[in-house]
Amino acid sequence: MGACSIHPSVNALYQIILNEIREISSYLVKLKEFKITDKKAINLAIKGLSIFLINTSFNQKKYLEFIEMLYEAKNNIKKTYIEYCAKNKLPCELITSNFDFKKVKTISDLINFAQDNYINNQKNTDKTKLRLFELITLFSRLCAIEIIKIKKIDENFEEYDFEILRFFALTNAYSIRNEKIIRRIYEFSDISLKISIKLSSVYQQKYGTKENANTKSSLLDGHCILVSGDDLNELENLLETIENMNSKETINVYTHGPLFLAHFYPYFKKNKFLKGHFGADNAEYDFSIFNGAILITQNFIQKIDSLYRGEIFSNKLISFSKVIDIKDGNYKPVIESALKLNACKQSKESTSIKIDYDRQKIKKFIEQANVEEIIVISGLLDSEDEIIDYKDKKIVKISSPLEGDILLESITKLKEKNIKITVFLAQCNLINLSIILTLLNQNIDLNIASCPHILISPHVIESLKEDFKVKII
Repeated sequence: MGACSIHPSVNALYQIILNEIREISSYLVKLKEFKITDKKAINLAIKGLSIFLINTSFNQKKYLEFIEMLYEAKNNIKKTYIEYCAKNKLPCELITSNFDFKKVKTISDLINFAQDNYINNQKNTDKTKLRLFELITLFSRLCAIEIIKIKKIDENFEEYDFEILRFFALTNAYSIRNEKIIRRIYEFSDISLKISIKLSSVYQQKYGTKENANTKSSLLDGHCILVSGDDLNELENLLETIENMNSKETINVYTHGPLFLAHFYPYFKKNKFLKGHFGADNAEYDFSIFNGAILITQNFIQKIDSLYRGEIFSNKLISFSKVIDIKDGNYKPVIESALKLNACKQSKESTSIKIDYDRQKIKKFIEQANVEEIIVISGLLDSEDEIIDYKDKKIVKISSPLEGDILLESITKLKEKNIKITVFLAQCNLINLSIILTLLNQNIDLNIASCPHILISPHVIESLKEDFKVKII
């Protein structure tokens, strides 16, 4: 079933997406040397990188449509490159590819093709290079997700699109020495930091400065909708649609998983329809006991293969099978579904989630810090103070693993004061992996908890340990 990792067939199919984007990226880099840019191809490639395909029960039709789009974009940009070379009598450096989408008849054909290619690649590639390529791939995908979030609020933002694709194109450069690849990864870490800072700034401008989070984790009486993933923009659009519908019935919205982040922002705190956070971040279980409609946002990354499908809606580029697609940003069907279903009943006990941190206290401490070393711990949920004395050191504790911007802000300030920094990330998830990769070039002692293989390849963890001296705790 691939319960502890991604099923081999699904992995093979995702490798085809990556291979097409890899070739598009490589040709975009070549054309950039001639001052030729294809924005449509760049946007499509960034979208493709933001996809995480991990469930066996995905919409095969949407998958094939997306592969066809990538294939056509690749051929178009390749044609542009060849024509320019011919016109200017320059030698063409073409990428060898034996993939022909026109010959594909079934998903099985694609799986067989991809698995053969994947196995040959594993056999013929140096192990160090292989793990570096996988680290670059994950790094590029995480940055693409952040870029997509920024574009939903600032649609004209394109400052780092090409940089991400140029970085990803390195996975086609088998002749480059490993030392140079490692150096490029360090360099891209600085770009990743700028992207994270930009996303934080965009969210703050739109939703306000984050505050302490104190929200209900129990249900109330009324028709209900559960929103899972990490897309604040989709949650905002759903809440606005409910407001505009002026329903006489009570509709309560609950967040799930990383969308707990919404409860830090004043914009969402003030919304009368957003009532709390539900579940323990195990989608298969949480979805099965939730009575209302469920909305899966674009960056939802959990396995729900064993889940019986009910009234579940999705805005993913490649959605799940037996899930209703959101079309043209229209969230009315989600609300209409919630109104048809039996209303949620109030929980017997009223419970809440409270995450306190005093941002000003941390900021003031860092500004006044006069010590040789500071330890920053993120994601350790307990009731201790934010600033802790430990022998001759100070510990800054950031409770929520979602508070990456506070972590990055704190580290930036500490580095300006030339204080030695040690970072411990108490949970391994995509958010914290993104933070680790963003901090690679900051000369910091980095530590992260052991990682699950369902989302993170063992090769990536090996590369972090062996090539970048990140400690796995």
